[in-house]
Amino acid sequence: MDMVTGNANDVIPAGETFGKRLRRLRVARGLRQRDLAGDNISASYISFLEADRREPSSRVVREISERLGCPPEYLLAPEPAAGSAPDRTAAAQLRLARAALLIGELDDAVDGYQQALDDNPGKEDVLEEVEFGLARIAELQGRYADAVVAYEGCLRSAENYPQYTHWLGATLGLIRSLARAGDGDRALAEAERTQERIDALGLAVSDVTVELSSVVAAVWCERGDHEAAGVPIAQAMGVLPQLSERRQLVAVYWNASRAAYRDGRIGHALELAARVTDADTNDYRQTFGMLRAVYGGLLIRQTPARPEQARELLEQAIADLDSAGAIADAARCRNDLIRCLIMQDEAQAAHRMAGEMAADPRVPDLERIRCRLLDTTALSLLGDQDGARRACLDAQAELDALPDTAQSSRLWSQLGQVMTEIGETEAAIAAYRRAIQGLGMELPPTLLPNRPQPATARAAERPARSGNRHGSRA
Repeated sequence: MDMVTGNANDVIPAGETFGKRLRRLRVARGLRQRDLAGDNISASYISFLEADRREPSSRVVREISERLGCPPEYLLAPEPAAGSAPDRTAAAQLRLARAALLIGELDDAVDGYQQALDDNPGKEDVLEEVEFGLARIAELQGRYADAVVAYEGCLRSAENYPQYTHWLGATLGLIRSLARAGDGDRALAEAERTQERIDALGLAVSDVTVELSSVVAAVWCERGDHEAAGVPIAQAMGVLPQLSERRQLVAVYWNASRAAYRDGRIGHALELAARVTDADTNDYRQTFGMLRAVYGGLLIRQTPARPEQARELLEQAIADLDSAGAIADAARCRNDLIRCLIMQDEAQAAHRMAGEMAADPRVPDLERIRCRLLDTTALSLLGDQDGARRACLDAQAELDALPDTAQSSRLWSQLGQVMTEIGETEAAIAAYRRAIQGLGMELPPTLLPNRPQPATARAAERPARSGNRHGSRA
């Protein structure tokens, strides 16, 4: 890594402590706290250093500076005089980046956040907004494993800095990303802990409760436990009518903000106070859309399925999620609608919707692959076996380009099922093999490539002898 010398980064911002400087340099290089750890230096110790809760030795400074690619003197520079809050230019940069995020222009949002970070080194408020914004972008792009890591970084900041203003947003983002990354156990545990905290804040009747209930229901639905999924859906449906009472919801957030302020939790107070304005202007389409999408997905998976009612809910959910700019959620909902159309014997409509999804570059990779697999079924029902095989091969090629995760393994398994349905037995076996390997499991003998034949099979393939072993004729 190049040393930081002779450029703008050599200018130490006013008011920057050792901890702030360390954190700024680490984030600017895309490193995590554990990336700076080493012999006798743990990730938790790095966290204490960034919070200015420990004084580093010269050895520690030297080792960390080597990993950061900067001179030790830069980290040890004396603290200058106190500076000021981000100026109007920084505020404008952050607002423009967030606006780009909200309308789905994610590349512009990334550029905007990076520019704000580059132009305002050492400004804690800017760094907080950039961290949270980039985590949200990773989630919207469907990079859920990256989003989990990014949101965890935000929550470490919330623990170390009382002024941090994205604890609730980062917590909800972490739970959503865990669920979509396939870590249902942890998503449920985090959701339970968070529900207890928001209940203590007086937010039991709020959009936050509805969102948590939607995620919990989605996890249970994914696991096939439809009865368990129905419980949080029913709870959320009981809260929804009260969200339309704007004055009541504003009062809920206002009281929660005041309580946090009295308890000295300044960051919580600021974040909750911001939600007072949101509650007065927000139509909660994304919240409603998430719940309708989960409910519709449940109706097509339960026994007996109710595709007619599910279709109405899913169409409403797509309209809500599209208007809220929730790209990944909307794509997931469209796949459920395609499934619903197939169940209603509308294969042509399902194929048409699948084609539109596959051609949309904003659709996350995993949802595009799911779409292609559903399209294979639709094409088979339409009698287009060649088209079905092409859709399978497209899905296989896209899956090959993805890293092995629980989600990709599930898709390999679905590809194997679809390959079996269209008569591609060998390709199906290869797909099932990839599904199992992706989970880090040992392959059963029946799926081993180029496996030796059992002795009984080899014996059966030998030509029959003309007589028995004693030489007599039959």
